[in-house]
Amino acid sequence: MKRRPKKTRVLPRRRRALTVTAAVALVAVLAAGAAEFTARYIVRSRIAEAAPALGDDVAVGSDGWVLWELLRERVPRLDISSDDARAGRLDHLRVRARLDDVRLGGKTGVGASHAQVTAPTESIAAGIRAAAPSVRVGAVTTDPARGTVLASVGPGGAGQLTLRPVLADGRVTLAVDGLTLFGRSVPADRLGAGTGTLGAEPGAPKEYPLGLKATSVRVESDGLHVDLAGGPLTL
Repeated sequence: MKRRPKKTRVLPRRRRALTVTAAVALVAVLAAGAAEFTARYIVRSRIAEAAPALGDDVAVGSDGWVLWELLRERVPRLDISSDDARAGRLDHLRVRARLDDVRLGGKTGVGASHAQVTAPTESIAAGIRAAAPSVRVGAVTTDPARGTVLASVGPGGAGQLTLRPVLADGRVTLAVDGLTLFGRSVPADRLGAGTGTLGAEPGAPKEYPLGLKATSVRVESDGLHVDLAGGPLTL
């Protein structure tokens, strides 16, 4: 009597092979994810060190894999965002910036930069208090049609301070445009703000971070909106 040939258990072997392949792929994906996270952390640290005024809430993004771009020592574009930036007496500014042609070799450099900065009315109110500590500052609103910022000052908001943004030499300051108390005009020096502007504090850097210079400023319903641009820069 002829014996039937024994059937080989091919299916379980295939399953084991697929399981091993899937496990290897999963490990590779996790390793790549960890390496990408580390690469983004390195780039973020470089940017935060070069521009401390961006604050602690800095996020960095890229269209591609930063790990691969880091190995090539060149990132075509980096997107930077922060909701805790500071400029002069104004803090908690919202920044959305783009850096083009970032080089990460021996000297970190940037080919060009662009940014949009928003100074909310709350930040402007805090800036007025910092410039004139003796003045009681209430609500701050804006008048986009006239391009001014209005702040209620004094006991019970009896006074109104009118500020106007001024763009000069690539920087933006808020100049006192008028001060009324009980409907009567009052000299601006009564505020105790010194120069009558909300510019940089004494000893503050004269340049914006990353070589940026203001190109336009707008008064909108939520505060001030400033556009900035910069050219080649070594960080």
